[in-house]
Amino acid sequence: MHKKFDNQSIEKKWQEKWKESGIYDVGERDDSKEKEYVLVELPYPSGDLHIGHWHAFAVPDIYIRHGRMNGKQMLYPMGFDAFGLPAENAAIKRDLNPKEWTEGNIAYMKEQLASMGAAFSWDKTASTTDQDYYKWTQWMFTEFFKKDIAYRGVGKVNWCPNCNTVIANEQVLSDDTCERCGAEIEKKEMPQWMLRITDYADRLVDDLETVTWPENIKEAQRQWIGRSQGAEITFKLSTGDDINVFTTRPDTLFGATYMVIAPEHELVQQNKEAISNWDEVSAYIDVTKKKTDIDRMNDTKEKTGVKLEGITATNPANGEEIPVFIADYVLAGYGTGAIMAVPAHDERDFAFATKFNVPIRQVVRQVYGEPLENPVPRIAAGAIVHDTANDTYLVQHSKEFNKHAFIFGGLDEGEDFKDAAIRETLEETGYSTKFVKYLSDETEAHFYHPGKKVNRSLVARRVLLELANDIQQEVSPEELAKQEPVWLTKAELTEKLSDPADISAFNNIIETTVNTSNGNLCNSGEFDGMDSEEAKVAITQKVGGKMTNTYRLRDWSVGRQRYWGVPIPIVYDPEGVAHPVPKEHLPWTLPEDVDFRPTGVPPLAKSEELKKRTEEIFGEGWTPEVETLDTFVDSSWYFMRYIDNANDDMFASLEKQKQWMPIDLYFGGAEHTTMHLLYSRFWQKALLDLGYVTESEPYKHRINRGLILGPDGNKMSKSKGNVINPDDHVQRVGGDSVKMYLAFMGPYGETANYPWDMGGIAG
Repeated sequence: MHKKFDNQSIEKKWQEKWKESGIYDVGERDDSKEKEYVLVELPYPSGDLHIGHWHAFAVPDIYIRHGRMNGKQMLYPMGFDAFGLPAENAAIKRDLNPKEWTEGNIAYMKEQLASMGAAFSWDKTASTTDQDYYKWTQWMFTEFFKKDIAYRGVGKVNWCPNCNTVIANEQVLSDDTCERCGAEIEKKEMPQWMLRITDYADRLVDDLETVTWPENIKEAQRQWIGRSQGAEITFKLSTGDDINVFTTRPDTLFGATYMVIAPEHELVQQNKEAISNWDEVSAYIDVTKKKTDIDRMNDTKEKTGVKLEGITATNPANGEEIPVFIADYVLAGYGTGAIMAVPAHDERDFAFATKFNVPIRQVVRQVYGEPLENPVPRIAAGAIVHDTANDTYLVQHSKEFNKHAFIFGGLDEGEDFKDAAIRETLEETGYSTKFVKYLSDETEAHFYHPGKKVNRSLVARRVLLELANDIQQEVSPEELAKQEPVWLTKAELTEKLSDPADISAFNNIIETTVNTSNGNLCNSGEFDGMDSEEAKVAITQKVGGKMTNTYRLRDWSVGRQRYWGVPIPIVYDPEGVAHPVPKEHLPWTLPEDVDFRPTGVPPLAKSEELKKRTEEIFGEGWTPEVETLDTFVDSSWYFMRYIDNANDDMFASLEKQKQWMPIDLYFGGAEHTTMHLLYSRFWQKALLDLGYVTESEPYKHRINRGLILGPDGNKMSKSKGNVINPDDHVQRVGGDSVKMYLAFMGPYGETANYPWDMGGIAG
């Protein structure tokens, strides 16, 4: 009779031996071995090691063991991201001090992590709440302040009424709610501490080419930074004001037939007296204030706006006077808060212009094919003829090439496209027609014409005509010998048409499309025929504008009006001027004589100890900053402290950095792609500029893991009763079995979601 495998006693025995012997401690760098720095995101000490933590840490643990077995010196550290609102809110709920709550959770989580049997390098650890850690967070902030990377500004902030604090743009969800608590965000004008992450926007985009990250992670960062290359151009208002617009398409300037200003733009209020319909304008502004930015940018909604009667703008390209509107689809906080509207080449502008009956002028021709040598130029019209009685369409069937195509012919002297289309239809098919509408802008095509045996450069426009009557006049035998008119249904047309321009024009019968692509210019004066890209610079120079970039990214708001965080190391002299706390007075400790329950007033403002400390060190009348730092600051550099966590003179020596940095492989959650990863990359570059680090990019490779769902296929939630407690499974089958199951749930580096399968863990 065999003895049952006792996983609990066996695993506990060996885990204790590993701990006693320090088998996974890294110690000093061993140059005889190849190094690999593998990082997992440091957890928040909630006191509950859930299955997500196991997925985050246990699977990379297999990779670590494999590396060590192959003779590498593997650094696999672990620490705790321990400041922040969750601990503060939990302490308020339980009437505890956040420090007690956090330290108790860290101790408990260390026991849970030990039960995992993971090969963490515990000699390389750090907690963001330790004074010898946040001393360096504060020192870095003071260095940033001295170099104007950190600054105190005033502006609109995201205020969470439930958390009673400011939150960063990146912490606002797509429905304008707080990422932490779900409350609806309010916009407030108030002073705020900021970091100039926008100064690093280009490097944050360009340096993505130097790291071997999955393309979807890189693209998420590019989209969040939102770099747009274009031009800044000045328009003159009839009030005498200059107004700048940013456009990615300065090549379309001749097609700007109106201007749109954000309803909250300062020039609207400044010119109140000049606006004859102010009551209508004011009412629209009030309605706009109630809409979220997300709602305003929703392209599927019908465009709204109000014309500013009494004010016009002058198009600097052609001197044309154009109307000015306010519309909620333009935001004051993006670009310059004003746009030049080119309805022929922008879908939002087209929808607006169509509704408000504003002129639509084509200035870019879509180009088909590459230019050929010695082309014969031609201007022609294409006709799509509709028989409304039978719902059929007229095409020509080429007998020589067995090809179906719409009627096409050149313009005679003095003709426009619609006149030519009507005439050509009558000459080629014998049918009389009447004009309905244009189906396309002008296009430009380059091709070899087999019938004429010449290279062709063709400018064309397609027109929708309606059959005037069913009487067909006589067509010349020579014409009928080459091609014959045929009536086809929509279904037959879809099957038989082959020319892309014909297909595009036919599709426009159902839904008008806007040409937003590049091409060659038309209706643009001296720039006619010029390529769009070339024209962008040429037209910008002509009107005295400048080529520049704009970004979706905004400076990082880091001040928080809550207690459990790193005190901002700034003091104010009696005149209110900000000064950094000198290094010898760091850490600038978090006071404990504070009622930290949120009232809308920063809790540190209530600390008598902090006030007394400030006056004793700096003098009478000096006052302390009472805000704390956003916890994303704490986690922006923690990987540096791991490698030199006993250093009292520096956060990490340059020597240790040269030995271990950059991080070779970083495992983490997809939710941190546009927050933690972006912030920490910026932090690294700012430190590099100050000479304190050796690498421009901290992470060589990044892997985002998927999410483990409950057995019912839904996201784990206590309210749904589908939460998996890993401790139960570890007790039953052992840590190694749980890790093995997690490793084989699915590809770890793909952000798919996997339901927990009880049958799988049994297997």
